[in-house]
Amino acid sequence: MSEIYLLAAIRTRKDGERSKSMCSSDLTLIKKICNVHEGSHLLVWNRIFVISCVFAVSLDPFFFYVVIIDQDNKCLQMDKTLSIVVCLMRSLTDVIFLVHFICEICDHIQSSKRNTVKKGPSSEVRQTGGSSDKKSKIRKLIEKMAQKMSWLSVSIVIDFFSFIPLPQLLVVMFYTMKGSGFVEHKKVLNVCLLCQYFPRIYLIYLSAKEFKMTNGIWIKGLFNLFLYILASHILGGFWYFFSIQRELSCWHKACENYIIDLRGCVNTFYCDSQSTTARNITFLNERCPLDTPDGVLSPINFGIFLDSLKNQNTEHIKFGKKFFYSFWWGLRNLSNFGTNLTTSTYVWENLFAILISVVGLLLFLYLIGNVQMEATKKEEMRQKIKMKRLDVDTWMSRNELPEEIKKEILSSIKQTLKQKTLKQHIDADLHSFLFFILPGKTRTSLKRCLCMKTLKKVKMLQGMDDKVLTLMCDYLKPVTYIENSNIFRMGDPFDCVLIIMEGTVWTYASSDSQAGRGISSMGTKPLRKGDFYGEELFDWAPGSFTELPVSSKHVKTRVKVDAFLLTAHDLDSVVSKYRLQWKEGKKGTPDEKVVAVSTIATAYRDYRHHRRLQAITKVKKLQGMDDKVLTSICNYLKPVTYNENSFVFRMGDPVDCILFIIEGTVWTYASSDSQDGQGISSMATKTLGKGDFYGEELLDCASDSFTELPVSSKYVVCQTKVEAFVLMANDLKTVVSKYPLQWEKNEK
Repeated sequence: MSEIYLLAAIRTRKDGERSKSMCSSDLTLIKKICNVHEGSHLLVWNRIFVISCVFAVSLDPFFFYVVIIDQDNKCLQMDKTLSIVVCLMRSLTDVIFLVHFICEICDHIQSSKRNTVKKGPSSEVRQTGGSSDKKSKIRKLIEKMAQKMSWLSVSIVIDFFSFIPLPQLLVVMFYTMKGSGFVEHKKVLNVCLLCQYFPRIYLIYLSAKEFKMTNGIWIKGLFNLFLYILASHILGGFWYFFSIQRELSCWHKACENYIIDLRGCVNTFYCDSQSTTARNITFLNERCPLDTPDGVLSPINFGIFLDSLKNQNTEHIKFGKKFFYSFWWGLRNLSNFGTNLTTSTYVWENLFAILISVVGLLLFLYLIGNVQMEATKKEEMRQKIKMKRLDVDTWMSRNELPEEIKKEILSSIKQTLKQKTLKQHIDADLHSFLFFILPGKTRTSLKRCLCMKTLKKVKMLQGMDDKVLTLMCDYLKPVTYIENSNIFRMGDPFDCVLIIMEGTVWTYASSDSQAGRGISSMGTKPLRKGDFYGEELFDWAPGSFTELPVSSKHVKTRVKVDAFLLTAHDLDSVVSKYRLQWKEGKKGTPDEKVVAVSTIATAYRDYRHHRRLQAITKVKKLQGMDDKVLTSICNYLKPVTYNENSFVFRMGDPVDCILFIIEGTVWTYASSDSQDGQGISSMATKTLGKGDFYGEELLDCASDSFTELPVSSKYVVCQTKVEAFVLMANDLKTVVSKYPLQWEKNEK
């Protein structure tokens, strides 16, 4: 029995996989056919879809003109030519809607699959966990439907209702609505025709929203005009259709009130009916007159529909006359908000007149709102441009720029205004704004004018050829730092030279700022406009930049700072291009500066070596080691930083380095409770602080050529932020291979 269940399960699974693969292959094929959601095709498809939406919404009101009245025989008939043309054109737009609908489903299915993969098995546990007895049948059904139809969304539902071929179905249904069927179902007919406009207009709004915002005022104006024309077109179509319904209702009411055989009377309202010849036309003309003499009270008031019926607009005339008469009626009454309409007491007629007034008012308010918004945006932009020009004038005067460069800057601003690219960067800070709008030649001239004096202040560059300094200016890059941002930290390598244009920078040797305790005033030096930092980088050129000089201070902005940077790579390019001039220029620099720089660099290297040597000599196995070996080990030490609660080693991990703690606290423990979130057992905990180390057992493997690394017997986790040096196993192996005799001698 179990084998039967197993075979059935396997067969069911295979069938499911086969159906899934067929479905996915079909969806993939459809995606390849439409190919609308990849790269540049997306924008093209959006435009095609918006155009199809506009065409479909403009096409739908033509279905109202399919029905016509034969006043001679008092019956309804259909314009077959118009119905065929409109149905075919509407079907073409429905195909585009269908493709869009299928692609939307594909996208939602793919996104739901990605979300399921990201959630992983934990989501399945939440769905299946718990006792099934506690869940109601309705809840289970909802959960199953949600799992199987996770791709279903509001946009999918809107897309579905937008491409349903309702007008085509209603045209077909008209043939079957013999007699009173058309009258009895006219409310359903009106609702169906009206309701499909909402999802389609909503799709136009969603698809055209982004396209509209990225275009100019002319596109927005055309869009407002289109809405106005479309509303007039739709209202004219409804007015034509409601006119036919109003006269048909009059016929139906006359039959209902004055003729005994109600069914026989209303069944003759369709022109193709077999009882057309039995129609009492005189009776209907008396009860539903379209033209009554003056002073004679008409038995029925057609209200706003009288013009359409009286002027034979609903009869079999040329379509152009019929359409433009109805369109003009809609445009005229929409423009005056329906104030000239004289309605009867018929409720639905008054509701239609109210709709005309409300739609006209909304379109007018929408137009006024857009005009006011555009005027506000223009005024705001004008004020921003005015303020930016004042800032530029002030900035040029403050920096004492030559008249030629001033003219070039003002000319560039005017040119940018003509090209309408200034608006995109009007909110940027002045420093970035200028170097964006200026052409390359003007940018180069401006950098030379601003920075040449500052570069000549550098003592090492005072005897340098102007060609070298000019090329340095050309390589400068404009940057902006926000308030309280760190440019360099003490110990960071100098990868650039900083030249300050605006703002104030602090340099200090204290590390209190990092701890949030402010800056010690004893070691603080402010740098302002025209100052520079990173002069040590010039001393390393034209040597190798593999080991850059290290900052001996923290460099932090006090306020917003505009500056220029000369990177080490660009300086290397300058030196390599003018190597002879660079050497000659350095010879002309004062010897005191060279000596001072050399002394500072040597002192810092000695301090760094002493700090590292002090850390490694605390290891007992290294205390009797030759100085050459210790110096080599110091050179291989790498500075590292660990965040709070981060693991350095886990129990069972190979010990691939030795950790020397410089700042911070580290816990070592043998318990595994920390991994489970239950804290650390204090019985097995050992605290390592400044000057301590971990991983000494790695030294025992040095003589064995590291055939097998030792394994950590404890967890090593940072209690606080930790700064340390690490000696990697590979680097230790290199030291041992370089000094094998000294290493073996120390072990003995």
